[in-house]
Amino acid sequence: MAQVKGILVNDGGAPARILNFVAAANITAGEALKIDTAGKAALATDNNAPIAGVALTDADSGYMCSMVTGSGVILYTVCKNDVDRGDSLMVDEAGTAGMLAECVEDGVGNLTNIAVAVALEDAPATAHTAASPQLTKVLVF
Repeated sequence: MAQVKGILVNDGGAPARILNFVAAANITAGEALKIDTAGKAALATDNNAPIAGVALTDADSGYMCSMVTGSGVILYTVCKNDVDRGDSLMVDEAGTAGMLAECVEDGVGNLTNIAVAVALEDAPATAHTAASPQLTKVLVF
């Protein structure tokens, strides 16, 4: 696979790095990643944890996956299709692993989950699939 889909927009001079890890599962460019207990890149699944980075390339399980990591980086990522510009984003724990979703608020404006990014544009109305990735521009914290 290993095809770059142009997810990196601009690192803004921030200390962004591209690191390579063995993929723990099949990964699509733009998916949010964590490091698993075996030290491999895995799809992020916890909405109360920061992400390690975002997949720069597609990768099959067991092969190398390039991951963009750093703060203040503008990337195209996989987001739920109801994300709007300005939304604080968290890992979509209840949905698709590696996908970002709008953060939950407690009714008085406080976020109840860890925000890992903010949406810089509305997500495409079409749902994301591996065959047809739908990417949204975000600023990663």
